[in-house]
Formats: sequence, C-alpha cells, structure tokens
Amino acid sequence: MKPADPLDPAIRAALTPRGSRLLPFARLATHVLGPDSGDEAAREALRERLLHLESRGELVRQRGEKWSLTEFTAHRAGYLSVRGEGRAWLLSGERDVPDTPIVKGGLGGALDGDFVLVRVEKEKPSRTARPPRYARGPREVGTVVKVLVRKRETVVGRVARGPEGTFVVPYDPRIDVRLRVPEGQDLDAPTGIWVEARILVWPDKHRLATAEVIETIGFDGEPGVDVEVVARKHGIPRVFPEAVVAESEAASGQLDPAERAARADYTRRVIVTIDGETARDFDDAIEAEELPGGGFRIGVHIADVSWYVQPGSALDAEAWERGTSVYFPDRAIPMLPERLSNDLCSLRPDEERRTVSAILTLDAEGEIVRAEFTRSLIRSRQRLTYTAVGAFLEGKPGAADALAPEVAAMLPVAARAAKALGRKRERRGSLDFDLPDADVILGETGDVVAIVREVRNEAHRLVEEFMLAANEAVARHLVHVPSPALYRVHDRPDARKLEDLRVVLGPMGYDVPEADEEVTPAIFQKILAQAEGQVEERFVSDLVLRCQRKALYHEECRGHYALAATHYCHFTSPIRRYPDLLVHRALVEWVAKRHAPAAEEAEGRTRWLAEAGPHCSDRERRAEAAEREALAWKKFVYLKDRVGEEFDAYVSAAVPFGLFIVLDEIYVDGLIPMDRLEDDFYRYEEVDQRLVGSNLGRVYRLGDRLRVVLVRADADRRTLEFAPATASRGPRMASRVAAIERRRVQRREGGREAGKGKKAPPRRRR
Repeated sequence: MKPADPLDPAIRAALTPRGSRLLPFARLATHVLGPDSGDEAAREALRERLLHLESRGELVRQRGEKWSLTEFTAHRAGYLSVRGEGRAWLLSGERDVPDTPIVKGGLGGALDGDFVLVRVEKEKPSRTARPPRYARGPREVGTVVKVLVRKRETVVGRVARGPEGTFVVPYDPRIDVRLRVPEGQDLDAPTGIWVEARILVWPDKHRLATAEVIETIGFDGEPGVDVEVVARKHGIPRVFPEAVVAESEAASGQLDPAERAARADYTRRVIVTIDGETARDFDDAIEAEELPGGGFRIGVHIADVSWYVQPGSALDAEAWERGTSVYFPDRAIPMLPERLSNDLCSLRPDEERRTVSAILTLDAEGEIVRAEFTRSLIRSRQRLTYTAVGAFLEGKPGAADALAPEVAAMLPVAARAAKALGRKRERRGSLDFDLPDADVILGETGDVVAIVREVRNEAHRLVEEFMLAANEAVARHLVHVPSPALYRVHDRPDARKLEDLRVVLGPMGYDVPEADEEVTPAIFQKILAQAEGQVEERFVSDLVLRCQRKALYHEECRGHYALAATHYCHFTSPIRRYPDLLVHRALVEWVAKRHAPAAEEAEGRTRWLAEAGPHCSDRERRAEAAEREALAWKKFVYLKDRVGEEFDAYVSAAVPFGLFIVLDEIYVDGLIPMDRLEDDFYRYEEVDQRLVGSNLGRVYRLGDRLRVVLVRADADRRTLEFAPATASRGPRMASRVAAIERRRVQRREGGREAGKGKKAPPRRRR
C-alpha cells in the first residue's frame, strides 16, 4: 500500500477553493511547490502524485493536464460490479449510499471488478421502464469514462473454435466479453480445455477483446482442475515467490536465553489443541482451571506469528496480498508458507512453541473480571479432535481411554467455563443461528463420494466460546490502552430490511419494535425463540439472518451487533487471517512497552488501518466466494448424473423468476424456474418475499418445505434445475390452467367493450 504523501494536503488546499473549475498543472505546481515550481524533479514528483491520486479516484483530470477534486465534479470513482445480461453498478462502498446503475452500453472497456471513474447524471424519463421500488423522482445513472485500475490482466475460460476463429469463453459470467485469440497465440489448445489467457487488447464498444493463451489447465473431470479454475478466476495466488519461501525456511524455532526469560513459561500447564480430524495447522490451544471461590481461569494460547512475520519483510508483503488462507474441499491455499503454517507456528503436541496468551479470570456467571496478556511458551499435552472431545464430554464408553489423566480432568472444567460464557452471551442478547452445513467426503481421485450433514457437538461450542471471549477481551484492552488496531465490526441491520421484517412478521404475531434503535439483538433472540419448533421456524430464522449486515474489518471499534458485544476483534487465527496478525502486533507492542504509542505515530497508523480494513474485508469476501464456488462445483458433479431423482428441499429465496431451493442434508443449491411451477400462474410479492398463485392461491415463501425432482443439469454453467415433484402439470392441469387464462382474457376484453363511451375512472396511486 502506498502511504500518504506530504504533497497531498497541499494539493487539496490548492484545488478546494476552485470547486468544479479546472486548474491547469502549471498553476497547480505554483500553488503546491512555491519557489520549487520551476524545478523539473519537483514537478515530476508532483505529476506522479497527481496520477496516483487520480488512480485512487480522488482527482479528475480533463482536457490534458487540468485537475479538479472528484467531489466537486459530476464524477464518482469506485469498483464496478457486473451482474450479467449487461447490468452493472458502481459500488458506493458506503453503508447508507446506494450503488449507481450503469446505463446500457455505458461500460466502455471496463470489466467486472475494475476501479473506474463514472460520469453521473439524472436518468432520462422512459415510458416503458418501471421505476425502482424506493425511487423518488429520476434516479442517478452513470457512464464509465475511464478505467483507473484494472482488476485483472488474465481470464480463465474454455477454448472454443468455429468459423469466426478461436475464442476463449470466460468462466466468470460477469466477464461479458468475447475474447478472440489470434492465430498462433493459442498454444494449440484443443477445443473444450480450460486455459488461462492474457488480455492483449481491452474490450471495445462491442465488448470484443483480444487475448493470448498463456497456459492450459486441463479438461473437466481431471483431478484438481475444478479448484485450479476457481482459484485462478478469483485471482488467488497459488505459489509463493522465492523470496518468501527463503525467508520462511530461514526462520528458526530455537530460543536464546534472553527471549526465553522474556516470555511467560506455560510449558508445564495442561494445555491442548482441539481441531478437526484433517487439520494440519494448529494455531490455538486452550486450558482451564476452577477457582476455589467459584469461577474459572481460562487460557487461550495463539501461535506467535508476529515473531516470524515482521513488517516490511517479503513474508509480510505476501501475507498482506493474500489476506487469508483459502480452504477448498480437497486442498488449502495457505496465507503463509508451510514452514510456518504447518511447522513453526503450529502448536504440535510435545513441542515447545512461541505463543501469545490471553489469561482470563471469570466469575461464576461467566463475566471476565481480569484479563492478562503476554508473550509465552507452551507445550501442548495432546492434539485432540472435536469428535474425540465431544464423545468424552457426552460420556460415551471408552472415550476417556485415549486421554491423558490430567487432560481428562481438565476438559470438564473447560466445558463448564464455556457454558458459563455461553449463558453470559445469551443474557445480553447474543444471536446464535447455528446453521447446519454439509461435509463433502472425497475419494482418492478428488471425486465426491458422499455429502453428509456436518455434526456440531459440545467440543465445537467449547472452543468457540473460548475464542469469542479472547477476541472480546483483546479488543477491549486495545481500546482502553489506546492502541490503533483493526477491529471486527458488525453494524445494525439496514432500516429498509427492518421495515420489511415488520411487514412480514407482524401479522404472524412476532413483535418487531417500530423504532429501529429499539431492535436489539435481544429482540431477534426472542423472535428466534418464539419460532423454535413452529412450522415457520426456518422461514423466520432465514428472514432474521438476511436482515443482518455483512461483518467487516474497520479501524474503529464499533462493536459487533450479532454478538451484542461492544468490543470485538479477530485475535485467534494469525496463521490464516492477516487482520489477526495486525491485532497481535498491536498487542505485543503493548506487552513490551506497557504504554500507548505517541499521538503522531498513532494517527499515522490509524490512517494506514483505514485502508487496511477494506483491503482485508475484500480478501475475506474473495476467499469465501471461491470456497463456495469450488464446493458448489463438487456438489454439481455429485448430482449431475441423477436427473429424475427426487429430493426433500426447502425454499431459500423467492425471486421474480422462480424459487431458489436447498436440498436437505446435502445442502445443494438449485433453482425451480417459474415455468416449472405448472399448476398456476404465479406473481412475485417483493415485500413478503413470496410467490402467490393467481388462480388457486397457493403460496411459496422462504423456508417452505417441498419435494422436488431434478430435471436438468447444465454442464456449461454448472447449475441444477428442479421442479416440484407433486405439481408437474399433466394434460388435465394444462387444460384447466389454459381455460382459466382464457376466462381472464375474456373478462378483461369484455370490460373494455362495456366501458366504451364512458369516462375512465381515476387511476389509483400506488
């Protein structure tokens, strides 16, 4: 990330009084550089800075070298989101500012994800276009005038050959361009093979671009091709640069006497790791003891990644760029090289490891009454799994046999402490959706052999409560110091979504306060409890979940709404999340110095963190999207040959073009298109999020359960199409629906005839 420059305030000071009037470079140089305005080196430095600020969207350059602040012009800068079929939006990036739709044909040469400059104007009235639901007068629309930063230089797709030549068909449907490959630049790639292509000529107004094939990936069905395609599509680095590997290999786990003396020695404590069966990196460990007067002392020990990954190092630059580890069904792409993630920073049993420890003292009610933080050394007693610990805590016969006696004594104490922490969260209104998920079981070749429901037991909840408590305690401490850090923020629900919730749930007997500020997490908790065990439980829980905003990283500690926590950060996974590494650096600095950074230094860090937050949030979203996509691909392959089979499912969304569904137990997504609902003509009701039959009155809404049949598997788009198993329209039903429609038309036409010569009644305003 390029830091703020001393020229920036002077540039802004020179341009602000001008407003929308452009300022030529020569006069701008005089304002900013003063006596040095004739110095060519100084002028070049100013030019470079102006171009950098232009690439960030802060300045607009027009008519050669004339400049203005973007905020004083009819332009906006932001990331472009293309959503298929020529529809695109400029993302505002702000919570309460709507995105700007791009006019048809207004993309220019921009692609999805590009950082662009858009000229904004009021939309011209149309006789046919229906205004958006919340529109108040003409809406603002935009036209892309310049691409400031390209998101990608390469595209993943499949080779297609025809009379017009060779093309690469992009895998990402949001890249709505045709990529023509000139003769001799296709690596002789056969038709249908997945390739990566470099864009040579960006799209023209007809959305035609030119590219060269730089690498072949493989054909559908070959081991690893699916994950490789997904990773490349999302721009996820798969190979570490040599300098990064060299730094990691040079790292040592040896401690000198001075460092050993500076760290708290917890190697004799009963500390264990609890992870999944297939986990390879163990970055957190726990312990617990019961206090004589009641209450508990718990320890959360996290791998000291900040010791190995220093600011300014090649390791740090690569970790920043990746942002997070990415977990696919058959492999992981780590944020850090394996020398660190699976070795030096992995808390293996019976091996001494550097850690950062949070020692929390709890009262009997689960409240944290004391929190201590230190750099430490631990030696894990055992590498435990959720399955083994869950079986032990449930008292299953033989489950204790594999545990060391001291571990078997500690785990029930930890479980009681976790329950106290859970009760505390419940009292303050913390939400726990505990949504079910699926585990994909792969064979030796990477094919899916089974999809089973994920099992969560008491061990999962134990670890989760300990991690949540540590995250809260660290955030509270850093705010108190104060020390600039990156916090995990979850804001209040959107006002419009709350209003929709009132409209839908109110008639069903659920109380949603009219004042938005009174809708606390405890209110949602009460709604979920009221719905538990009822027919509408799935519907209500999904509605509540969809009301919530997306959590993100921010330099301000604004609290975590869903957890009902005033302070929250991510501290417990620095091996796989860059924000946790930043939190560790802030915490260990305080451990070493025991005072806050100087005001000027703190201000500079906060400015840097203001850019780090969006970057880390973006990397998290990228990883989540890639993980979902790879999993969906595996599930598609698992089901594509089962056309004609029936499944139990529930409605996950009602939309104008049909129903999105999720299959029970295996959690595969699919679509029932509107034309597959053959028993009636259905209309979409947006506020109630449902489809309603116009004639028979049947209703489909979020959470409804139904039996479906798989009718089509689209191999090109990897989508599954379903139909209701009990509502397939036979000849009698088709005839009945057609007759109903004929009567509707006759009534409509008859009304027109009967009304001839009469004054039309006033149109009701909506």
